[in-house]
Amino acid sequence: MNPSRLLGIALITAVCWPVALAAPPQHIPGYNYDEAKIPPYVMLDPLKFNDGTPVKTAAEWWQRRRPEILRLFEENVYGHTPANARVPLRAHVVEIDRHALNGRAIRKQIDLYFTPAGERGAKMRVLLYLPAHAGHRSPVVLGLNFGGNQTVLDDPAIRPTPVWTKAKGSAQLEHNLPDDKTGGTQTQEWQVEKVIGRGYGLATVYYGDLEPDFKNASQYSIRELFVRPGQTAPAVDQWGAIGAWAWGLSRAVDYLVTDKDVDGTRIAVTGHSRLGKAADWAAAQDVRFAAVLSTESGKAGQSLSRREIGETVQHLEHSFPYWFSANYARWVGHDQEIPADGNLLLSLIAPRPLYVASAIGDEWSDPRGEFLSAKSASRVYVLLGKKGLMGKAFPAVDQPMLQGDVAYHVRSGIHDVTAFDWNEYLDFLDLQFSHSGHS
Repeated sequence: MNPSRLLGIALITAVCWPVALAAPPQHIPGYNYDEAKIPPYVMLDPLKFNDGTPVKTAAEWWQRRRPEILRLFEENVYGHTPANARVPLRAHVVEIDRHALNGRAIRKQIDLYFTPAGERGAKMRVLLYLPAHAGHRSPVVLGLNFGGNQTVLDDPAIRPTPVWTKAKGSAQLEHNLPDDKTGGTQTQEWQVEKVIGRGYGLATVYYGDLEPDFKNASQYSIRELFVRPGQTAPAVDQWGAIGAWAWGLSRAVDYLVTDKDVDGTRIAVTGHSRLGKAADWAAAQDVRFAAVLSTESGKAGQSLSRREIGETVQHLEHSFPYWFSANYARWVGHDQEIPADGNLLLSLIAPRPLYVASAIGDEWSDPRGEFLSAKSASRVYVLLGKKGLMGKAFPAVDQPMLQGDVAYHVRSGIHDVTAFDWNEYLDFLDLQFSHSGHS
């Protein structure tokens, strides 16, 4: 897009409110949900080079295999993040309240500008809560939200984020401040006060600040800021919306590591569903993320596309082609041949702490496939001197596996983020970060 198209837009971009926040179908007719009907498949091996030779040492992993896997995802799934997609930190603190939430929290709202035009150009807004009486820099959990910053907590001081919507039957996107009734509508999914009470900060950004979650809306994406001069058509390996959302998570880290109230060495990234894919991909590319908490990122995320159960490449490419590079379409109908699968994606997180979360009712995302991915990626953790997922068998529902550097649970319920997920995530981070900050 011509950068002038971005002027005046607080690049807050997302799926339309009702679509973005509604849990997708758990059991769409016409797809396989029967383990007995999965055709034989070969799981990719994170510890074998593309030519089939084994990875034997940590040095071989870091110097050759890890870069090889990154390229597989760049070339076949998410696309390349452009080399010129670098922007200096331009942070404008919109608000600080060190006595927020009845004195229990510090609240900050920070605009990050992506162009020299400042307020008139592309930007995203970070909402940050921190424990008020920590007495030290606080670890932070960072994630993108679906409906605007005002949705994560019923706090009238949160400045509402303009959101992208599309009226039924219309081709026109609208970008407006949301209805006041949206405030706090995602409180259960974010558990901000629980996080603060456990001694962690929570930072979030509306994913629509980066790209609208609609087909044919890339002209409003931050991706347009980095189009090469003279380029008239997207390259087949050009990054998609997931790449743009992941890029935004790294830009939030650019700011967080400078905040004197934040422990920049202990920033965990989290995400749910498509935003779980973005969190996975962000951490795969950016090793500043100290831990990953991925909730039901499913196919083209933490699950296994090669296991033909639940969602397929065909469905993803038909419904959400803009999430991916154009090359992803090559694997429609060839799920078992895709050279970049969920277990390889999770292996890129090693040796950092990784929590993979599933829901037993989320058949579309294939919970067992998510578990198998975590088990496979654990082999890389072991090679690097860490503990992988402890236990071989798929666990009982609501019985977390927290003992290793890779954790997993399958909880009761459907495609969502719940208080159960957050409780286990925070317990895991306490262990991994040697943190005990309960207030």
